[in-house]
Amino acid sequence: MTIMQRFRRFARARGGLAALEFAILLPMMVFLLFGAVELIDVLGANRRVENTASSLADVVSRDTEVTDDEVDGLWAALGLLMTPDNPATLNIRITSVSVENATTARVVWSEGRNMAPRPANSTVTLPNGIMRPGTSIIMAEAEYLYTWPLGLVMSGTMTLEHTVYRRSRLIDPIPRET
Repeated sequence: MTIMQRFRRFARARGGLAALEFAILLPMMVFLLFGAVELIDVLGANRRVENTASSLADVVSRDTEVTDDEVDGLWAALGLLMTPDNPATLNIRITSVSVENATTARVVWSEGRNMAPRPANSTVTLPNGIMRPGTSIIMAEAEYLYTWPLGLVMSGTMTLEHTVYRRSRLIDPIPRET
């Protein structure tokens, strides 16, 4: 039997075709499955980081003063908001900003957890839409070092970042009491 005859016979054979197709498709399907698991996990972590920053800004914007005990309680509560992710890699900062004019905003006070506070009286850049002179803004910044759970599709760490702005609701600006 010549090589061409063997090749023609192989091309006509239908036995084992399903097993061959399964063997070809299985790695792709497993990759898609694990990729979907990792994508859903990173999207959930991203949502939790954004919710944590938003909740922090919202709670502080409703205050008439911020005390050391309150700040300690806020840091403890943020860990619960990050569940089931590890809150140890959450870096967060809350800053009270006073808008002086249409182009200048200055830090009144700032507190950070695993993130350096902004120096008082330093300037910050805010989005143009919230730059109303004579008002103040509560700005919450969050960074989370996300580690891929399976490491099959992506590996290493990824930084998820969110900045949230809220207007002071009861008093403007909210004082920081020590």
